Amino acid sequence: MKNRFKILTFLAVLALAFTACDDDDPATVVAGFTYAPEENIQAGDTVFFTNTSVDAASYEWRFGDNETSTEADPFHIYTEPGIYDVTLIAVNGGVSNTITLQVNVDASLAYIVNAGSWSGDKSTITAYNKYTDEVVNSYYNSVNGLDITSNIQFAYNYNGKIYMTGNTADQIFWVDAKTFEQTENGITDQIVGPRNCQALGDYLYVSCWGGAVYADPTLSYIAKVDLTAGEVVSTIPVHYGPEGLAIVGNKLYAALNYTNQVAVVDLDTEEVSYIDLPEGNIPSYFEKDDQDNLYINLGVAYGDETTLTGIGYINTSTDEFEAKYDLEGVSSMNYVDVFEFNDDFSKLYIVTTGGYGMPGGVSVFDVASKSFEVDKFIDGVNGLNGLGYYDNKLFCFFSDNVTSNGSVVTYSPDGTELNEFETGIAPFMLLDAE
Repeated sequence: MKNRFKILTFLAVLALAFTACDDDDPATVVAGFTYAPEENIQAGDTVFFTNTSVDAASYEWRFGDNETSTEADPFHIYTEPGIYDVTLIAVNGGVSNTITLQVNVDASLAYIVNAGSWSGDKSTITAYNKYTDEVVNSYYNSVNGLDITSNIQFAYNYNGKIYMTGNTADQIFWVDAKTFEQTENGITDQIVGPRNCQALGDYLYVSCWGGAVYADPTLSYIAKVDLTAGEVVSTIPVHYGPEGLAIVGNKLYAALNYTNQVAVVDLDTEEVSYIDLPEGNIPSYFEKDDQDNLYINLGVAYGDETTLTGIGYINTSTDEFEAKYDLEGVSSMNYVDVFEFNDDFSKLYIVTTGGYGMPGGVSVFDVASKSFEVDKFIDGVNGLNGLGYYDNKLFCFFSDNVTSNGSVVTYSPDGTELNEFETGIAPFMLLDAE
C-alpha cells in the first residue's frame, strides 16, 4: 500500500512538472536582435531594430539614452552622437535572457566650402561638428584620399547626395551626404561654366554660362541632368548668364547675372518667361521664405558705380516683382551665400560690401516689418566673403586674399562673437548635410 501511494505521488508530481513546462514557459529563452543601418549612423538618423529572439513572449528594450520600448521590432532616433549600449531582455513567463550590443552614432556634420584661388589652388572642404564646436580641414581629402580637381561654385544637398558644381575643370560631381565619399565619376559632357544647381524629382538643373557670356549672352543655358542615368539629357536656352537658381512648384527661377531680369522656366514644357527688375539692378541669388516666395539680392551691373542696391521680393504665385528694399552696399562680388534666413524665417542676414580684404558688415532685414534694422549685426570687418546660418549661429566667412587660408567666425543671435576657426582658401558657403 505504501509503495502504491509513493507511485501515485510520483506520477502526480511528474504530471505537474510537465504541465508547468508548457509552450508559454520554456526551459530556455534566447535573446537576439540586429539593427540597420549598421554603419554611418549619424545623430538624427532612424535606427531600425529587428528582433531575432527565440521562444520569447515579451520584450524590454533599453536604448542606452534613457529611452525604452516593449515593441517586438522598434525603431529609435538618437539625437546626439555617442556609443550606446542597446539591451534587449527577452521574456517568457519566469524565464528571461538578455543581450547587449553597441550602436555607434556619429556626429552630423556641416560642411564649409572653400573656393580656392584663381591662381590654381582648388577647392577644399572644412567639416564642422556642432557637438564639439570644432572643425576639420581638408575633409574631402581625408575621406577620399585625393584632392578636389575644381573650384567649387556651389554645393547642394539632395536625396542623400551632395552635388557640387566646379569650374576649371568644369564638372558636376557628388559625394555621399553622410560619408562624404565620392564613388562615381562626375559629369563633364555639356557642362560648360556651371554655376548653381537645384533638383526636382529625378532631375538636376544646372545653370551654365557656356563660355564668355559677358561677350556673348546667348552662350548660357540650363543643363537638365537625369540623376538616374547620370547624364545631361537636354539643355534649355536661358541667356544672359543664369547664376542663382530656385525651384517652386514646377517652375525654375534663374537670376540672370548680365541683365535686370529673372528667367522663369516651366519644367513641364521648358518654356521660358521673364520677370523684369528695376533698371540697373542685377540679380544674383535667391532665398526662399517659409511661404515659398523669393527674396533676391540686387547688385549692380559690372562697372556701374551706383549704390542703389538692395534686396527684392518676388511673389511666386503671380511671378511678379512686388517690392524692392534699398540697402547700400549689398554685395554682388561674393559667391552664393550673400544672405541667409535664420531658423524661423523672421530675419534675413545680408552681407554689405565685403569681399577679399575690403571693409564690410552684416545688415539684418526684419521680415515682419519689411525693414532693415538700424544697427548692423556686425560692421567694420575686413574680407567678409559670405555667411551661413546653422545650429542657431551665424557663420561669417573671411578672406584677406586669394592665396592664404581664410577663417570662419561664429556669432550668437544677439551678435556675441562665439568662436573663430581657420579654414581653407576663400571660404564662402556652409552646407547643412542633415
